[in-house]
Amino acid sequence: MPNMTLEDSMHRIIGYLEIDGRGNKTLRDPHHKILGYYEAGRNVTMDFTHRIVGYGDILASLLNR
Repeated sequence: MPNMTLEDSMHRIIGYLEIDGRGNKTLRDPHHKILGYYEAGRNVTMDFTHRIVGYGDILASLLNR
């Protein structure tokens, strides 16, 4: 699946989401710095240091950190 651009209600870019063929996701900020990862096989969300921050896909919670 191609990369997705995430925008706020004012159409400002707030991040980018990359999804691979296995459902794993990488979240990046507007400057393309990695904020976190979601591993579909393990059903965990991790921050940019690969520390588990929660279970399930909660990548959106990393946008405002």
